[in-house]
Amino acid sequence: MAETRDANELLWQASEKGSLQDVKTALKSGADIDFDHADCEGCSGTALYVASTVGHVDIVRLLLRKGASLVKRAKTSAAPLHVAAIEGKTEVVDLLVQHGATLDTQDGWQKTPLMVAFSYNRVDTVRRLIELGARPDLVTDDYIATMLKYLDCDESLKLVQEARKTKLLRCCNPKCGKPDYRSALKLCGGCKLTRYCSRDCQIQHWSVGHKKCCGHDVYTGERSNALQTFVKHLQDKYLQNTTSKT
Repeated sequence: MAETRDANELLWQASEKGSLQDVKTALKSGADIDFDHADCEGCSGTALYVASTVGHVDIVRLLLRKGASLVKRAKTSAAPLHVAAIEGKTEVVDLLVQHGATLDTQDGWQKTPLMVAFSYNRVDTVRRLIELGARPDLVTDDYIATMLKYLDCDESLKLVQEARKTKLLRCCNPKCGKPDYRSALKLCGGCKLTRYCSRDCQIQHWSVGHKKCCGHDVYTGERSNALQTFVKHLQDKYLQNTTSKT
C-alpha cells in the first residue's frame, strides 16, 4: 500500500514538474493513473489535469495513451480541457480533443472551454477551439458583458463575434471539422453536445474517445468551492491588468 501511495505521489509531482521519465517510472511502479489529491484543495486534480495546466505535451500524450481519464475533474469543477484552455495551452487543447474530449464540456456553471479561454483572452486557443468545432454561440452577449467588466478580452471577442456571424457550426469529429448550419448537423444521442456531419464521422469520433466522455460532459457535483476559486481567478486577473496599466 505504501509503495502504491509513493508511486501515486511520484506520478502527480512528475506530471507537474515535467519529468517524463519519472512519470514512466511511477506508472511501472503501479501508480493509479487517475490519482487525485482529493483531500487537498490546492493540489486537486489528476496527473493529466496537472500536466494539461502546465502544458507538458509529452506527458499529456503518454497519459492519454495509457488511458488517463479525460473527464475526471478537480474540485474547481474543471476538466483537463478547461484548464488547458484557461492557461492557453493550445497544443494540449488540440491533443485532448483529438483523443475524444468533448469540446463543449461544461463546468459547474455551464462554462465551456471556449468560454473560459475567451475570458482569459487566450487568442490562439480561442481560434483553435472554434476551428475544432466549439460553439461560439454559447459565448452569449450577457457572458461577454460580464467578462468585459473584469478582463481585457478584445482580441478574443473579435474571433468569437466573427464565428457567431457566420451562423455555422462544425462537425465535432476533429478529423473532419466540416462547417454547416446547425439544422444539417446531427446531435449525439447521448450527451447532446457533439454534432456530426455524417454517421461515419460520429462512429470515428466514438471510437477514438468520445465513448469515454459521453454522458460525463456536465458537472454534477458541489459548486461552492468551484465558485470561490473562479472568483479568485477573476480578481487576480483584474489586479494584474490594473497593475500593468499603472
